Amino acid sequence: MSVLRPVLIGYGHAGRDLHHRSLRTLGLAENVLVVDPLRPDRLAPGTRWLPDLPSALAELSDASAGIFHVLTPVDQHLPVTRALLTAGASRVILEKPITATFDEAVELAQLTSRADVAPVSVWPASRITERVRELLAAGRIGELTELHFEQSKPRFRRSMRHCGHRSAFEVELPHQVLLALHLAGAVEELVEARAWDSPLCSPLGGAVMVLRHASGATSTLVSDLTSPVRIRRLRLTGTAGEIVADYPVGSEDDFGQVRVVGEDREVLVDAPLTQFIERVYAHAAGVGPPPLAPLSDHVSVIALLERAAAMSSSRRTVAC
Repeated sequence: MSVLRPVLIGYGHAGRDLHHRSLRTLGLAENVLVVDPLRPDRLAPGTRWLPDLPSALAELSDASAGIFHVLTPVDQHLPVTRALLTAGASRVILEKPITATFDEAVELAQLTSRADVAPVSVWPASRITERVRELLAAGRIGELTELHFEQSKPRFRRSMRHCGHRSAFEVELPHQVLLALHLAGAVEELVEARAWDSPLCSPLGGAVMVLRHASGATSTLVSDLTSPVRIRRLRLTGTAGEIVADYPVGSEDDFGQVRVVGEDREVLVDAPLTQFIERVYAHAAGVGPPPLAPLSDHVSVIALLERAAAMSSSRRTVAC
């Protein structure tokens, strides 16, 4: 599809288990550079490890010949992206959340006027979301009035290691807020935000956000990182019906389900991250449209998450 060389900057969970796997699925992993201070124990065939960004840039004849996946902890997103763009990179995939603060997000947006920076946007790229958009556009539930999206899972072990996240607002909620903006439009008011700690003394217990959109719809977003079960369920209520959509909960089974309440369900193959990466690479090769969620939407997400964290700080539930 593309002659651009994939460069994975950061090779933790997101780099090793998510992005690299998607590249293999797409047949784009024959000449991958992995950049990480620690050499991985095992490297897949066709992969070369380098310890730092200058080494990776030296490996490429031209920075514009690479497509860079920035998969570092969030506090490194802005400086790494700035270094890439200064070196001449023109195509960057940036993991969520795009930056640690809203001010950094604004600075990032100002840096990207002459480069394609694609923040990871898994749910807009999902085939489940595509089907939901079709049902909404067809008026199957009338006017949208309420959106409820829960993305919960047991995450005790990784949360105890912190993994670069300061609160539950940075784990799943960046994806959830983006989907709410994608389906219900711009947000007029942050109505509620609260977070709680894990019973095992981690600050990554969970969080809830309630948004009121300019359209009049309300979104309730729930992420419980101490849940005993995995769930990724979207419920859309309208003036004339309801849609329930269940996204795939893991890589072991890439099927999701959608139904208008009262009707039979549809079961769809869905690999949102792989579909997102495929779309980015196709666009970079000049054979496809850009990703569905622009950088400006992600800047809005950071603004909302920052306000939510501030709102919740005075009412945080501490479990230990």
